[in-house]
Amino acid sequence: MARVKMQDIRRQELIDATVQTLYKKGFAELTVNEISKEAGISGGNIHYYFGGKDELLEATMRSFLTTLREVCVARLANATSARERLDAVVLSNFDAAFFKPQTVAAWTQFWAQAPYSVTLHRLQKINSARVHSNILQAFRQIVPAGQAHDATNMVKIVMDGIWLRCAQEPNFMDAAQAGALAIKGVDAAIKLYSKE
Repeated sequence: MARVKMQDIRRQELIDATVQTLYKKGFAELTVNEISKEAGISGGNIHYYFGGKDELLEATMRSFLTTLREVCVARLANATSARERLDAVVLSNFDAAFFKPQTVAAWTQFWAQAPYSVTLHRLQKINSARVHSNILQAFRQIVPAGQAHDATNMVKIVMDGIWLRCAQEPNFMDAAQAGALAIKGVDAAIKLYSKE
């Protein structure tokens, strides 16, 4: 078993502290001082391990994307049909490993900041394209070809709406409830676009 390096531990502590600070105080109060206070270590560590706050924010968002990708790959490994693949992709976004109040708060604040940050915008665009492509690929095998794009957009809007609603009220629903609601959106899209 490989030993975990102190550098990796410190970096993860700072990423976790960034998520907690976003959850507790919001983006406007996200300072090097607040993050280091949350982590219980000197603010100089942020510059030492990341180079600065912007690099720490990028690392935090990349951490989310890594978790989301790992969850999605694991779920897709068990999918044997287009519908199971579609459900796997959608449910990955509401997996308990990823969908929790702290992550929802931080992730939606990253969305809000993405138009003003080249790095966050690029990462958001990559993730959005990945999710869109995976959902679209499954829908192309489920609904008529001309309806797959609209069905995909409908499901993505439902998913984004759940995330935004849960960001506004952290205890509105848990991961299982959010996933079940998203799947109802998938069911509705299949029903609607299969008829047209």
